[in-house]
Amino acid sequence: MITEITSMPRYFFHLENARPFRDVDGLELPDIDAAHDEAVGLARDIMRLEPGRRNWSKWTVSVTDGNESRVLQIPFSDVN
Repeated sequence: MITEITSMPRYFFHLENARPFRDVDGLELPDIDAAHDEAVGLARDIMRLEPGRRNWSKWTVSVTDGNESRVLQIPFSDVN
């Protein structure tokens, strides 16, 4: 019996504001829905670190795939 092993796609989660913070490692995730959930969780976690100390309205998480194509952009202002 031959079992084919396939790898999951890698997504990169870049923070953008006045200056970008690039994710050079990324995460292997099963699909774009999982990447969306990860991006929302990242934004929430960052805002919890400094509640009320920053204006988050111009911050975004930009998600790219392994080809460096943007597949999602999540504004912090859209995250509850």
